[in-house]
Amino acid sequence: MALGKNLKKKKLIPSEEEVKPTKPKRKSKPVQKQTKLIAKKNPIEKPKARKKPKKNTVKTKPKVKEPEIEVAKTSSFAIPSYIASELNEKKKVLREKYKQEIQSIKGHELQFVSFEIGKETYAVGIEDVKEVVPLPQLSETPNTPKHIKGLANVRGSTYVVFDLAKRFNLMEEREPVYLLILNSTDIKAGLILPVLPSTFKSNGNLISSELQLIEDASLDVSYIKGIIQQQEKLIFFLDAIEMLKNDKAVVVPDQLINEGK
Repeated sequence: MALGKNLKKKKLIPSEEEVKPTKPKRKSKPVQKQTKLIAKKNPIEKPKARKKPKKNTVKTKPKVKEPEIEVAKTSSFAIPSYIASELNEKKKVLREKYKQEIQSIKGHELQFVSFEIGKETYAVGIEDVKEVVPLPQLSETPNTPKHIKGLANVRGSTYVVFDLAKRFNLMEEREPVYLLILNSTDIKAGLILPVLPSTFKSNGNLISSELQLIEDASLDVSYIKGIIQQQEKLIFFLDAIEMLKNDKAVVVPDQLINEGK
């Protein structure tokens, strides 16, 4: 029995020293927290913003804009405004001249040459027509508007050739086959025509210089003297020489024209 008591004391019943609780070990801090501490100690330096260079305070003289040449449109081509203003003044003078001319031919029998352009019919005084010939081969002129078709040589004389359909923005699907040469000492020019022109007579009483009905339309009436009433048809009485003379002065240099002298 003595042996059992000794075993109990030694094995089964622990001594006070053995019963004493041991202090819990401190848990090691996670690696993440350590990295945070390190980051606080050694923060990453942000790149310093570059300083903007100081603007040059030296005042510069403002650039002076060169004067631009204004361009005005006349019919199907554009011309400088200073030339357009001169033409406008001429047109006003011409309008008054045409009114006086129409008034002076009242009661007189007149003869005209008429031709078709698109769906319209135009006429010029028979004294303004030199001749009508088959359309010869044309030589193109550089840097000219579309209504100037080129130059034509007729029996040794050179003429500037105009297309009235392009000049008046009219639809003309027929090919030109004739050249109407104008009778003028101021300009050597001709008109291309799709149909052979015809002649007719009319009394001055049947010609009106009032153009209010067509002035509001897109047709350029600057060089139309008046309207001729021929049976049931209205014909535009055209001052072709004055019109082509002004167009040629604007766009066709004299050097391109052989006067045939």
